[in-house]
Amino acid sequence: MKRDARSTARVRRLNQRQRKKLRVGEFTEYVFDVELTFRESIDDDAHSALIDDLFGFIEERGMIGGGFGGRFPLTETSGVITAMERGSPSEDDREAVAQWLRARPEVANVSVHALVDGWHGGTQHGHDRTQ
Repeated sequence: MKRDARSTARVRRLNQRQRKKLRVGEFTEYVFDVELTFRESIDDDAHSALIDDLFGFIEERGMIGGGFGGRFPLTETSGVITAMERGSPSEDDREAVAQWLRARPEVANVSVHALVDGWHGGTQHGHDRTQ
């Protein structure tokens, strides 16, 4: 059985170098999932334009994304967003992505999920899903 690298007792026994290597404790890196539903099915060209614009927006904020694919024509898609460098997106970043996507005319519904540990799973306390 594999040990949980995040257990409180185990994290306390690790030195700073080990915590950084395992990305636990103060080095935990959080990510968030995004789910999109489109007003109408979109084709490859419309999808590429949306994703190029989205990735341009999140890169300006120091983040990167992945996923956001599917079989065309798309009626919905989902992906994950994280920080470009070590670290985590902020709550402001989550909200900014949600607002940016809600302003897009082709997007009918946006769900931005809670920040979760990108390496080990599990949610960060105090964060909810933003509809």
